[in-house]
Amino acid sequence: MTNMAKYLNGDISWILKNFPVYTEDSGSLGVFEYGNEFDFKVKRIFFLRDLKQEVARGMHSHDELKELIVCLHGSFFIDLNNGLEQVSINMKADNSCLYVDGKVWREIKNFTADTVIMVICDREYRFDKVVRDFSQFKENLNSINLCNIKKNLQNS
Repeated sequence: MTNMAKYLNGDISWILKNFPVYTEDSGSLGVFEYGNEFDFKVKRIFFLRDLKQEVARGMHSHDELKELIVCLHGSFFIDLNNGLEQVSINMKADNSCLYVDGKVWREIKNFTADTVIMVICDREYRFDKVVRDFSQFKENLNSINLCNIKKNLQNS
């Protein structure tokens, strides 16, 4: 499994990170800090729960968005596609979090009955443009993934 992927322009598509968890006799405290686990101004936090195990969610990308995805309870799989590579990551309620750039196509599925997912974003819901058409997703990536190919061909 690839823990990190980049577009051809060098920007990060996704990166799987560990966040610190501090455990005491009274329980555990997980910490997400600006500059460590994410580098964007938080505008929205949402959660998913009571998910149907047999139904996939997502199947979209965004024009612009940065998000950090955390499995708080249970587990699920997230399939990611940046136009260059595709991976499936098993997210569990451990100390891992997944940064995903908005332009990445994502699908989440195979939820355990008790899955709870938290997502931290840099956009308010009303300003978030969702791309649900896969061909539009691929077209949106042309400027990112083909720009370096064209530059390299021109410099040859």
